[in-house]
Amino acid sequence: MKEFLDNKIVFRLLFFIYLFISPFFAAMAKGSDLKAEIEKYTTPKWKLSQTQKKYLLEHIVISDATVETKNEQQSFALKAMALHKKKCYRALRKLSRLEDYSNLIDFIKTSTYNDKSQLFTLHADHPLLPYPMIIHIIVKRPKKQGHYVFSFPTGMFRGLTGHFDIKQIKNKCLFYAESFWRGSPTKIPDFAIEIFSETLSQIAGKILMRKSQ
Repeated sequence: MKEFLDNKIVFRLLFFIYLFISPFFAAMAKGSDLKAEIEKYTTPKWKLSQTQKKYLLEHIVISDATVETKNEQQSFALKAMALHKKKCYRALRKLSRLEDYSNLIDFIKTSTYNDKSQLFTLHADHPLLPYPMIIHIIVKRPKKQGHYVFSFPTGMFRGLTGHFDIKQIKNKCLFYAESFWRGSPTKIPDFAIEIFSETLSQIAGKILMRKSQ
């Protein structure tokens, strides 16, 4: 009888331990699946370091800029990525409202969008920028998951082209963008362009991710 009671107590103890730890292991498995799906999607586009992978899963915006002046030409390339905590349709409720970005991001002083011409106009001013900038971007309003191309028809980086992808992975939304430009030197040092493009893309991305929850 005593042995039966002891076994019953042990069984109950094991049952309660299982109830306690099973959600933990389920969360680990879910996180592992998410990580695998993200790596499958991103690796052909951007081979992330272990630190970058960790940041991405922690919902930290990552970016990388490369600027080089050679043979009287200056080139600029930027990649950025962020993982939103919500599904894409929820995130895009605010992120698709391009004309409202000046209400969300401090260094964007004005923002307008024309659906007919697909012209997105920004007035940006920040201590990291060499001077206040008016930025024109031709881009389709991002209302759903997909691949969107964009270009700069005017300004210091006139002729810049790029694209961004919006893709739902599990119950989260992944944003990936890249752009490229080559032209006459801007008279701004390469390292200065790298610093302000990386830093401001991270700041803006962080704000947008947070305010679109």
